[in-house]
Amino acid sequence: MLRELRIENLLLIEKAELRLGEGLNAITGETGAGKTVLAHSLDLLMGGKARAQIVRPGAEEAWVEGVFDLPEGLLQEPELAELAERLPDGADEVVLGRRVGAGGRTSAFVAGRAASASDLKLLGGRLLAFYGQHEHRKLTISSAQMDVLDGFAGAGHLQLRESYRASHRECLRLAAELEELRERDGSRERDLDLLRYELSEIEEVAPDLAEGADLASERERLEHAEGLREAAAGAQAAAIGAEEDGGGAVGALAQAEALLQGVGGVDAGLDALAARIGALAIELGDVAAELRGYLDGLEADPGRPTWLRTVRGVGYRFEP
Repeated sequence: MLRELRIENLLLIEKAELRLGEGLNAITGETGAGKTVLAHSLDLLMGGKARAQIVRPGAEEAWVEGVFDLPEGLLQEPELAELAERLPDGADEVVLGRRVGAGGRTSAFVAGRAASASDLKLLGGRLLAFYGQHEHRKLTISSAQMDVLDGFAGAGHLQLRESYRASHRECLRLAAELEELRERDGSRERDLDLLRYELSEIEEVAPDLAEGADLASERERLEHAEGLREAAAGAQAAAIGAEEDGGGAVGALAQAEALLQGVGGVDAGLDALAARIGALAIELGDVAAELRGYLDGLEADPGRPTWLRTVRGVGYRFEP
């Protein structure tokens, strides 16, 4: 049953609100008073096509809203299952709405949510019976013919039809449940296939804890490569220096060794110190060479850090 009808900017009506009471409601008026506009607003709520230039001149859009009582058991029909999901449980009324833009584009709403004109036709056709002067044309529609035939068959046939509809709804529910179970099973199989593939990849690599520790250490080193590079380069420069500053610490040790070797053989104690300085110079030279190799290793493979991030956690327990 239609409880309320609200209209804005529809043809001649700027704004109107109609509240209907129980029983018969009659709307009368002279020709041109707007009775046809009310009829057209109801047609819009039933998913009908909007006429050209239906929006009131000067307005950007027209609105029609209707508040309907929901008959008990209506939303249990299979065709209304999707619409029923949009309504709260135990709802006893629903609001249908239609918006028509000045350009002719329309929007439909069911319970405040976007819908389609076919949704309004599906639900509105069950909430509102609309009869016009061309009502006889409905006799060409197969669904209308079936309703007439079912009504002629009597109450027993109607009960049988309702029993069939209940069985049909149960079949649809079970079919939907079966489809959901199949989808879950398919999703499970896809997950298992992915896990099998990943497991085979790990087994092919055959990682071990020692290798994982080495890779973790390398990743840590490469993540701090910039700081390590600066420290190693600074230490190397301090050790060997540049040609113009005399060779850094290595050069200073070589100079000290040369001075002591100039008086070699005179004092055994000083000779021992000279030997130690010579050994330090050799050791420092080796360290400087290793620093050079360390710096070259940091720049050997620019893509190595990216690869290490890729394998992180696949077969190895890297620390975060």
